[in-house]
Amino acid sequence: MKKLRLYRQQWDAAGSGDAQSINNAMGRTSLDMWSVLLRETLQNSWDARILEQIQFEISEFTLSDSQMSVVTDLVFAELPPEGKSTKIRRLSMLNRFRVLTITDTCTRGLGGPIRANVAPGEGERSDFADFIRNFGRSHLKGLEGGTYGLGKGALYSASEVGVCIVYSQPRVNGVVEPRLIAVSGGDSDYVEDGYKFTGRNWWGEIASDDVVDPVLGDEARQLAIALGIPVMEPDMTGTSIMILVPLEYTELEEQAPAASRIDALREAALLWAWPHAIETDAGPNVSFVFKSDDSELAPIRPFEDPRTKHFAHAFQALDKWSQGKFGPPNGLSFGKEIWSKNPKQQLGHLVVRRTPESGSSITAGYANTVALMRKPRMIVKYMPVAPIDADGDAYGVFLADPEVDGEFAKAEPVTHDDWVASMSHVARRANFVSLALRRVRETFTATSAVASDTTGASNTHGASRISASLGSLIGSFAGNSVRSFGQAAERDSTSKSSLSRRVSIQQVRSPRLHQIQGIVHVGFTYAIRGGKRGDCVELLASARVVVAGGGIERDEGPAAAVAPEFAGWRYGKERELRSTLIMETPDDTEVTAVFVQPRETALRASVELREVRL
Repeated sequence: MKKLRLYRQQWDAAGSGDAQSINNAMGRTSLDMWSVLLRETLQNSWDARILEQIQFEISEFTLSDSQMSVVTDLVFAELPPEGKSTKIRRLSMLNRFRVLTITDTCTRGLGGPIRANVAPGEGERSDFADFIRNFGRSHLKGLEGGTYGLGKGALYSASEVGVCIVYSQPRVNGVVEPRLIAVSGGDSDYVEDGYKFTGRNWWGEIASDDVVDPVLGDEARQLAIALGIPVMEPDMTGTSIMILVPLEYTELEEQAPAASRIDALREAALLWAWPHAIETDAGPNVSFVFKSDDSELAPIRPFEDPRTKHFAHAFQALDKWSQGKFGPPNGLSFGKEIWSKNPKQQLGHLVVRRTPESGSSITAGYANTVALMRKPRMIVKYMPVAPIDADGDAYGVFLADPEVDGEFAKAEPVTHDDWVASMSHVARRANFVSLALRRVRETFTATSAVASDTTGASNTHGASRISASLGSLIGSFAGNSVRSFGQAAERDSTSKSSLSRRVSIQQVRSPRLHQIQGIVHVGFTYAIRGGKRGDCVELLASARVVVAGGGIERDEGPAAAVAPEFAGWRYGKERELRSTLIMETPDDTEVTAVFVQPRETALRASVELREVRL
């Protein structure tokens, strides 16, 4: 095997971009390094799938002495004068390198022309040139999940020496062709002997026109084997990437939720790619394998992890519903189609799964969120939403409709971790991304109630209604022991208008539905504002039925027969209800007025404050 040659890219006379631009283009993200790395590489692998199932393996291990010799003597015998890769020689004298390898099979491999200035033939793709030579993404690539855009900078960022070695087996003219090349990126430009260099480097074979090309054929395959890079069977296609000297995990995470890099990558796959790990009739879409020094980590099981199991159940129901196999889910889950009215267009499907009790600290950050996704079936983000119930949690999944998938794809930044509605703006037409997100949020705020504020001593705002889409309800108060609070009180003759100048009450949460001994109730939550120290007020709650158009049903009207019954007050987090409630101000404890909820009837509540003397 012969030594690879270093090619340092000079700035073009007409202008160029430096290597640091690749990292800068990724922008800011709330994700950690390993989540970005997992998402970017997996999305690229999924985009390169041949069928609907791929193998995806990440391994971490230490190079052997012979493998280290290949790295230092054959691949990186030549090093640039500037940049992270200059540390390869020094670090190799201290220890054998740790490496990460990321391998996909049942994929196309990096095919197409090996030069960026050569157009692909009919039916051919430019995967190799886009991944190895270019940065950015041509509009000809379409809008899939990764497609070798700017996100590949995560590979260089994850390496202490800014280097990865890429081995691929694409099919070229009907024959599998091994290709190998080493790449560095993420460095700043520099000047040497009066010439400017971009900081981008490649190690391969220098052609007659002084441009670097990959090592090809059996020589590439044998070099990959000598380096310890996982290779496919000779007649299989796929890609394997080796990241040299991955950054220390603790350097990136002050409070590391996982034990190591490989654990963090597995964790990222669970949290961001669990839809691909769900068993279908033909098995999971992605067969994940994570190894550390030949020890295989536990497989990903979305239905068993407390953070993902409710999302997984919701997604399973959504997947069957969106394919027309079943109607909208019911029971613990409910579903809703998300539409634009003008123009009329389905934007996606939403399924929500409810739990009767709130989760533990393990599920914090995932409860009462919606997992947003589109065609690649990777989680874009977990969007917080209003809780449906005071005691239980909700887990939602929204899948964009295939007809508008491109709109949502355009709304994603380089790291694919958000939907920025302004990025998919279309003149003189509704913004589908903005509309879909608003419709999803409204589903949660309107499922149990319509929120509004109440202030002063006599207000009638805040309506609740049982939605037909709710199915069985969740949550409960301990309503078997209603008790009084405070001593007998003498009502003061202070006028309401005088009192309201000192103290008021405001609705602070959307009304929420609950069950008490099997009977549906609704709770309206308030907080006292203002008041002099030592003042005492009694809270008097009432509710009326709302008729069509939003008016209040008169007492003598037909709805009077089902006038809501007041069940009691909930003070703070107490589970028992109080029949009366007297509060000493100032007191910012939230209190909830609970009423029996008539079926298929909307209610509006009001709270009156009366000053009392104890």
